[in-house]
Amino acid sequence: MRRRLRCRPHVSTHYGFAVARRGWSRHAYGNACEQRFAKPVADGIDIVIDYLWGKSAERLLIAAAKNGVDAVPIRFVQIGSIGGAAISLPSAVLRASAINLMGSGIGSIPLDRFVSATSGLLQAAVTADFRIETRPVPLSQVAEAWPLDDSALRTVFTMGT
Repeated sequence: MRRRLRCRPHVSTHYGFAVARRGWSRHAYGNACEQRFAKPVADGIDIVIDYLWGKSAERLLIAAAKNGVDAVPIRFVQIGSIGGAAISLPSAVLRASAINLMGSGIGSIPLDRFVSATSGLLQAAVTADFRIETRPVPLSQVAEAWPLDDSALRTVFTMGT
């Protein structure tokens, strides 16, 4: 089974995918990001689900072009842009690889397929015991908690103390 990179691990493993994760870091740029991604790409990845975009996506796409298996497509799905709204993509990346770039959102797939996929995922969530890593913080501490968010855990503001 080929790997799925940067997707929610509980959902991915439920559907039989191995998971290689790339966590958000304000310092996840440059050669370190590219080197960290090289082995999973060489081992074979079908799809990258990218929540970050920006500089880290540039480095991942370059690593995919350099290390991917010849003529084996990698679908790079852009979902979020916390790392930046734009990238600079060298044309050689697309000429040297079988990377398919696409977005995910309303309009990127037919509505009936979106509804069907969402339905299947919600039905699986009932029996699969999916978990989301959270950090509960009282709403009264929002000013202190906001700058500390590192996106490793979902901060959930709660009512009360």
